[in-house]
Amino acid sequence: MAHIFDLAPVVNPAYVDGRKATDQTRYPDTPVFQGFNKPCRLEGDIYELEVSGTIPSEINGTFYRVQPDHRFPPIFEDDIHFNGDGNVTAIRIQGGHADYKQRYVVTDRLLVENTARRSLFGRYRNPFTDSEMVKGVIRTAANTNVFFWRGMLLATKEDGPPYAMDPVTLKTIGRYDFEGQVQAPTFTAHPKFDPETGEMICFAYEAGGNGQDGSCDIAVWTIDKSGFKTEEAWYKAPFCGMIHDCGISQNYVVLPMTPLKCSLDRLAKGGNHWAWDPNEPQWYGIVPRRGGKPEDIIWLKSDNAFHGHVVGCYEREDGNIVFDLTVADGNIFFFFPPDDQDAGSVAHRNAIQSPTTRWVFDPKTPSGSHVKPNLVWDTSGEFSRMDDRYVGRKYNHFWQAVVDASREYDAKRCGSPAGGLFNCIGHYTWDERIKDVFWAGPRATFQEPAFIPKEGGGEGEGWLIALMNHLDVLRNDIVILDALNIAAGPVATIHLPMKLRLGLHGNFVDQRDIEAWEARRVPGGTVGPVEPAKKPLPWQVNQSS
Repeated sequence: MAHIFDLAPVVNPAYVDGRKATDQTRYPDTPVFQGFNKPCRLEGDIYELEVSGTIPSEINGTFYRVQPDHRFPPIFEDDIHFNGDGNVTAIRIQGGHADYKQRYVVTDRLLVENTARRSLFGRYRNPFTDSEMVKGVIRTAANTNVFFWRGMLLATKEDGPPYAMDPVTLKTIGRYDFEGQVQAPTFTAHPKFDPETGEMICFAYEAGGNGQDGSCDIAVWTIDKSGFKTEEAWYKAPFCGMIHDCGISQNYVVLPMTPLKCSLDRLAKGGNHWAWDPNEPQWYGIVPRRGGKPEDIIWLKSDNAFHGHVVGCYEREDGNIVFDLTVADGNIFFFFPPDDQDAGSVAHRNAIQSPTTRWVFDPKTPSGSHVKPNLVWDTSGEFSRMDDRYVGRKYNHFWQAVVDASREYDAKRCGSPAGGLFNCIGHYTWDERIKDVFWAGPRATFQEPAFIPKEGGGEGEGWLIALMNHLDVLRNDIVILDALNIAAGPVATIHLPMKLRLGLHGNFVDQRDIEAWEARRVPGGTVGPVEPAKKPLPWQVNQSS
């Protein structure tokens, strides 16, 4: 009898020559849409999830995360994961119990496609491939990050404005422009929040024009804790490249620009928004947090590489900036190959090394200078997280989803690992060089973790929460680990009775923060000017004691 993998692939009649050809609700027979990556498309609630172990009684809040989740089959058969509609998960945890809620972000894009009952937007960030029916419609899918800001959840993707959601019901409120204060067509998925001042430091790249046409404009803003814009500065990049994340210190913002390049000519021909340039350096833009002017940006370059997510950023006593992030030695986004090459494969991506890299930048260095990393630590991970109470300050602890190829992997039962081989979660310390790792087993991988601080605890005291993907049975668990003792395994596991899709980013929000803003909400969905009481930061607690 023939094995299933010996059979010829099934022809998908919904696609002809790579394009959607029928009204069938049928997804492409590609790895992006099959197996663990099969679209989830769920909206709903589950009350009282099954739990193994004991959820710490101190945890009282909600773990939010967002997944790209195509509600409709894409126009192009070779569509990518990042082009899916934003679908937000909320895991409400209180008193040792956990409940589940899932809702789509109702973007302008989703509204018009719901009406048509089919996809109308084409390739990732390429408006030239859209249906004529949606010309001029904001096309962001709001699928990359979700974070709490002044009583709202903001769902974001860096190609458009944020969308505000109610943090309790997950009802979409609508597009959010900070009460008219932020008018750029794009907005970052990775703002930073200063724990001392309560400020949001945010930015946008490709911020000129319509946000889809290869602009080299970069905008950087500061929004204070009362919601008022206090800083806005515009800069020029060396080329239109991707700036996915940023770091902040007391006086500076650091913008890592990856050599993925946008070409208006390529877009007009129906191609990819990005193409990897193996000959272009990686760049670091350094700008002042306050009083920035266009001429103030310093661009430093280093050897060609691909930036991952920022771990931390702070200033030393000598005024130099310490900037930590993962830096891969090749193109992680294999689906955006150089213009003269075909797309690569998941196997190729998994072979790339992605160490945590420490840079020390002198902000007085002449722009255009070539720099080298101060330290390279082979943590082999991504989706870095830290204790957010230390953003902008010297820190020690960080966590990552980790690739450990030396561990057993059951490829026979699981196939290609969804999301790459993030088969471990690691805890690291800079000062002691501690490496503390939990392995998921031969049939599971992890999604991005989030840190839950313990009230009154020092740096790193608390828990880590993350989705675990059971690749053999197509189901998810949510694990909660002691953040300072990852190797001991979960203190609690929350079981979902189904599979979610691979998510990108998320955050844990303390229930007291949500309730403080709910008490100040006024009719119409806005919040009053009163700021919730500020909880003391760990070093402030230690100093007072």
